[in-house]
Amino acid sequence: MADNSPSNSPNRLLRRSRDVLPWDAFILAKNSNEFFSAWLSLICSQTQSARVAAILIEGVDAQTFVPVAAWPDAAPDMARLSTVVERALSEKRSVVAPDATQGVKFTHIAYPIMVGQRVGGVVTLDLGGSDEEVQAALRLIHWGSAWLTNMFAQRELELATLGMERVSGVLEATAVALRHGKFQQALFEVANELRQRFACSRVAIGLVENSVVKVVALSEAATFEKNTPIVKAYTKAMEEAYDHGKPVLVSTVVRGEADAAASAPYPQHLALLACSGDSDVLSYPLILGTRCIGVVVLEKSAELGFDAADMAWLEAFGALVTPVMEQRKAAERSALSRMVSETNNVLEKLFGPRHLVWKAAASVALFVVALLVLVHIDYRVTAKTVIEGEVQRVVAAPFEGFIAASLVRAGDTVKKDQALAQLDDRELKIEQVRWASERDQFDNRLREAMATHDMTAVQVIGAQLRQSEAQFALVTEKIDRAHLKAPFDGVVVSGDLSQQIGSPVEVGKKLFEIAPLQSYRVILQVDEREIRHVAVGQSGRIVITGISEESMPLTVVKVTPVATAQDGKNFFRVEASLGHQVQRLRPGMEGVGKVEVGGRRLWWILTHTFNDWLTLSLWTWML
Repeated sequence: MADNSPSNSPNRLLRRSRDVLPWDAFILAKNSNEFFSAWLSLICSQTQSARVAAILIEGVDAQTFVPVAAWPDAAPDMARLSTVVERALSEKRSVVAPDATQGVKFTHIAYPIMVGQRVGGVVTLDLGGSDEEVQAALRLIHWGSAWLTNMFAQRELELATLGMERVSGVLEATAVALRHGKFQQALFEVANELRQRFACSRVAIGLVENSVVKVVALSEAATFEKNTPIVKAYTKAMEEAYDHGKPVLVSTVVRGEADAAASAPYPQHLALLACSGDSDVLSYPLILGTRCIGVVVLEKSAELGFDAADMAWLEAFGALVTPVMEQRKAAERSALSRMVSETNNVLEKLFGPRHLVWKAAASVALFVVALLVLVHIDYRVTAKTVIEGEVQRVVAAPFEGFIAASLVRAGDTVKKDQALAQLDDRELKIEQVRWASERDQFDNRLREAMATHDMTAVQVIGAQLRQSEAQFALVTEKIDRAHLKAPFDGVVVSGDLSQQIGSPVEVGKKLFEIAPLQSYRVILQVDEREIRHVAVGQSGRIVITGISEESMPLTVVKVTPVATAQDGKNFFRVEASLGHQVQRLRPGMEGVGKVEVGGRRLWWILTHTFNDWLTLSLWTWML
């Protein structure tokens, strides 16, 4: 138990150490890689039968584990240890598995290093020897794992601190981009901020407009000439980075064959370095979605250079600042520029690749417009329609009197000379008798005067006789006319005296209105906005409300120039004749008639009402 205690473990390591060099490397390690290698060498030096060992830590993507240290330096194939490593990762515990594939007993060990509730790394060894040596190796790893756990925690703290610093720096740069009201001034401030942060000799910012890169800002230079050699060199370098669509890092200081090979494909960046006198240049495209909206170029001297931390900071900067720059650029564009840009975007969607929905919608819209403009159809003027008899006769009161009987009412069909109503003729008959009596008296008196040859009396009595005969004929005629009769075969359009028996009537009062049965005319009430299209001789069709299942042909026979107001609109009376007679048709029926006035474009048919209103409104408000 003494050997397993924490207090004795370092002493045991010291006693079993046969070489002080691993301890020196462990104590003097300057970075994590040196620390991991020294720690693994120290563990393997204390294990007599160790053949192969490695340390695997969690990768940047948090999905894989990558080796950071191996022992010995020239390690053989270590794939045989993958099985125990995978078990240790999945089970989160140490795994010991025997291996006798080569005829010799070996043992594979995988020991997970826990950081909180997750696995931060794995130590794996390939050992030979007895079970006691395996247990001793496990104890060594267990006691030494505290150093790895501390290193992982310190590494995560450093990464978190670095991430916070990076985020803080990016937010400060973004605040600089939002600080000024003018976009150009904001770009100038951003260039200065980047120059100070990366200790650059110069920073240039270029924007892309219609696939052309233009330098818009230089650090420490509020204004600059666009035709100077240095600005032209920046422009060409930005265009080169824009064409590649990825960050470009070029250095004139050859630190190895790889650096020389990497600088070869970028001649414009090398030309920029030759013009500016610096040794390192980094061009970082600002990508928004799939578009590059600008390029940032940073230059440094040979002593500083660019590292992975700088690239990570620029990546975060580009992700956050690029949308801000695009929005500010769009906000300061003129109305004409925005309209041109939107038009170009629409044209790109219509004629460029992809965007099938836009293309389909445009095709449908084009087809509809072609139909509206090119297709001609018959235009029909619609109007409210009333059926009237071609001839309408009024039966009026022949004299003042009282209604004695009503024999028909509106809607009844009558024959010629059929009795319609009767006026009270009792007084007329009495008067007829009186005048008949006076006539007889004057006749007798005339005979006596003629017998006595009294010529004066003959003249006077003869005149009185003629007067009485006229009065008798007049009363007889009134008695005959007291029986109201139909003037022809037809239908009673209006008139119902059944509720007025005994009531007085005046001379000329309309009692009945009669129209012929088979002779009608159609009255169209055409709106004044459509009357200009209607002419005599045009044909159409009419549908009556009561018999809507059948449409009847009509022909315009008269367009009256008189308008009548109805429902706040003016309507002209247009008369038309029916093409054939319908038995069920009756005067007074209403419906809808449509007159064909000729072919018109479909677009005109749909919009002419609005165009007429617009023309009239403009004319009204024109000075």
